[in-house]
Amino acid sequence: MSFSGGLRLTDLNDYITPGQECIKPVQTKKTSRTDGSHIKVGDTGDYYEVTKDGEESKLEKASITLNDCLACSGCVTSAETVLITMQSHTELLSVLEENRRLRDAGQNDQTKKVVVTIAPQTRASLALKHNLSTLSVSKRMTAILKSMGVDYVFDSAFGRDLTLAESAREFVDRYRSAKGQVGKDKSLPVLASWCPGWVCYAEKTHTEVLPWMSTTRSPQQAMGVMVKDFLAKKLNVAPNRIYHVTVMMCYDKKLEASRDDFYNDIYRTRDVDCVVTTGEFDRMLSETNTPLESASEAALDSLFKSDATQEHLYSSAGTSAGGGLEYIMSYAARELFGIDISPEAIAAAGMGQAKHPLLQVKAIRNQSDHREITLLDPDTHQAKLQFATVYGFRHLQNLVRKLKSGRSAYHYVEVAACPSACSNGGGQLQPADPSPAAKKQWVSETEHIYVHADSYQRPEENSAISELIYEWFGAEGLDSEAAKHALHTQFHGVAAQTNPLGVSW
Repeated sequence: MSFSGGLRLTDLNDYITPGQECIKPVQTKKTSRTDGSHIKVGDTGDYYEVTKDGEESKLEKASITLNDCLACSGCVTSAETVLITMQSHTELLSVLEENRRLRDAGQNDQTKKVVVTIAPQTRASLALKHNLSTLSVSKRMTAILKSMGVDYVFDSAFGRDLTLAESAREFVDRYRSAKGQVGKDKSLPVLASWCPGWVCYAEKTHTEVLPWMSTTRSPQQAMGVMVKDFLAKKLNVAPNRIYHVTVMMCYDKKLEASRDDFYNDIYRTRDVDCVVTTGEFDRMLSETNTPLESASEAALDSLFKSDATQEHLYSSAGTSAGGGLEYIMSYAARELFGIDISPEAIAAAGMGQAKHPLLQVKAIRNQSDHREITLLDPDTHQAKLQFATVYGFRHLQNLVRKLKSGRSAYHYVEVAACPSACSNGGGQLQPADPSPAAKKQWVSETEHIYVHADSYQRPEENSAISELIYEWFGAEGLDSEAAKHALHTQFHGVAAQTNPLGVSW
């Protein structure tokens, strides 16, 4: 899917609010002219202002940026796409070309360090299309990107480990603050906030739920601040001398990267400068005549990686939503109740692959996208923790209704705007057969690759994470004010606007 001059609707089964409610194209600049001028439409569809004397001047076309979208309460879909010049693979190619020009001119000090971070969901999608292992995909992507002039290629799973560790700590703190009582204050439930489509929807239409959102950054934005702060200091370069690109599974990640919360006012740079979707990356390979299947393999960058052998990729147990539910429940069970249950056991039970005596799993209305997972007390078999997964806007709206009416008993909810979570992101590769059955099978196979291709590793088992935390934040580690500032964000309700173009007649 390429960008167009306006918002484009995708996945109409997940459609929420009419795209016609976008107010930006109907905003006009007021003029002081009182000479009877009027507007005419030219043969090419362009608009012209015509004065009383017949003089014509072409009017500027309306354009939509991601910031416009974030500031508007109009359309909400599971993958909003908008016209934007700074968020595509062509921008990455432009930056790399500018670096080459500067080097040829002997101006090496003016070039930018180019860093690319790749999501595991992207690896899985490419692996399915090209019939390769995820490790081979990573090595080939690294080789291709470095041959183009990229300096570093990282795995966003490293940022996810940092985010998991901090998310689990945040949940335990909020559980203790509320004394485990859901709805007593705004501490519980904790709603996952890694999905920018869900965040955007909540900010625009259900501001009442914002206090329940987890404030820990998503893996993309954790990698963003890691690159622009920690790595910049390590390389002894200013943050604005690094150009950071992420390759992600959905278009909404472009919205997330464009939030003002992730902008450095001092250096006038974003934590993530450009987001390229899986589909856009694959298209870039085609446009540059660089087939992934025939590409050579290169060693993975060792920075932000715990495996020095370069022969393993590590994942967290759970679905393509990121494994937050599984790790947070495991951590909370241990910290709050002294119950030892692994994320892997929770994941296996949640996906119906195995049973566990301390877990009850229930699929709501037989839907895999809405599951309840309850941790039981080993002695009394009473519920100690109630977690849930809610994927797709249809289930998400039911969740919001329960939250507003006080009927939700969940302590934690893992939320994703897309049905089947992030393997089904709007930016992922699509099957050649457009039928619903083929699409469902494709998503299922992508999810299987994501879940089973890589070795499991918990954040506390990642020695590189521990080293980074104390090198970056000092002896206090994640308890430091620097860590709280770097790893947390905030949310902003958007006032509703009424636009007559959004009325269904």
